Amino acid sequence: IGAIEAERGLLWTLGARDIYAQEEHYPRVNGTVTFGFLTPWDHSSIWLRGAAGHCFGDRGNPFSNFYFGGFGNNWVDNGPVNRYRQYYTFPGTELNAIGGQNYAKGMVEWALPPLRFRRVGFPALYANWARLSLFGGGIVTNLDSDEYRHDVVNVGAQLNVKTVVFSSLESTFSVGYAVSAQNGWETEDELMVSLKILR
Repeated sequence: IGAIEAERGLLWTLGARDIYAQEEHYPRVNGTVTFGFLTPWDHSSIWLRGAAGHCFGDRGNPFSNFYFGGFGNNWVDNGPVNRYRQYYTFPGTELNAIGGQNYAKGMVEWALPPLRFRRVGFPALYANWARLSLFGGGIVTNLDSDEYRHDVVNVGAQLNVKTVVFSSLESTFSVGYAVSAQNGWETEDELMVSLKILR
């Protein structure tokens, strides 16, 4: 009661996929595991998220690689709001900037309690709540090759504000920022602004 999303639990996935292109098969497998637990602060959780995968085939072929990068949200969107939690994203880098035939990825997230509003806005447009999440993680690709290995770490935050338009149409406004570091601590950053229309 009082939660805006799951606050604890265990979730794991295991999947296989085959890409067929240019009369060739490019199979791949990947899995994820997520574990969350409550903190002493009401409606605040710590989440540990991990993922790993492997593509079969020639490492030099683009179809035999995974690609990662960015928050993944669009300016105007209809997908998940917290897309930074997906295995294929990596905030603080360009979209699809990180690639590899295999990978291991980990992230720690602290979801702070939502701030609920009694009177913010007016009847045609008002906000219900705002919630901030802080996260940090790392990814390693091509673990089996020193020549092609790629190590990247990041830290970031995302603020979501739930809004209601015309008394019944819910939307979510999100702002995110992340910094990544790689190759001897060369850094880059990313700013994300997104509006999810309806639920």
